[in-house]
Amino acid sequence: MAHMVNCVKLGLQLPGLEKPPFPGEPGQRIFDNISAQAWDMWKEQQVILINHHGLVLADPNARKFLADEMEDFLFGSGAKMPAGWTPEGGDGVRVVNCVKIGRVLPGLEKPPFAGELGQRIFDNVSQQAWEMWKEHQVILINHNGLVLADPNARQFLVEQMEEFFFGEGAKMPEDWTPAGTPGGKGGGPARKK
Repeated sequence: MAHMVNCVKLGLQLPGLEKPPFPGEPGQRIFDNISAQAWDMWKEQQVILINHHGLVLADPNARKFLADEMEDFLFGSGAKMPAGWTPEGGDGVRVVNCVKIGRVLPGLEKPPFAGELGQRIFDNVSQQAWEMWKEHQVILINHNGLVLADPNARQFLVEQMEEFFFGEGAKMPEDWTPAGTPGGKGGGPARKK
């Protein structure tokens, strides 16, 4: 299983590096606090800086400059990505730190409906959790005999949706694994080996 970190650059829990990128305290700090994705972003930024400034890495001043830039890029006051920024998965898919499933997963392509709640779902709910809601919604409609032309029925579903994603106890249990996750059956607790 990948080493997970609460990435200070991206503000999400993401897979970390396999090992510290270099020895010493700064390398360990990066290992403990920076995701592999943010580290890859730094490597791209480093190349831009080297080319833009014509740096020669044999020069101690150039290495010091890059070390300072790395610190600022990863941990500085402006290091965190802007609100609303979402990382892309390796295949260009938009991902979110899903509040329902508690993992970084592919997100919705667009808000499911207009308004503040639709945007909140877009920013915080994975496609997989949205599909779970749609199945749950059908159960609610059938169980309660709801008629969707009734504004009270629609309001009830909105309240249930908000509770499903953001209410107390909405997050899936720790041992629950999404379908397709190695080592788990999906939709239930992971099997103990």
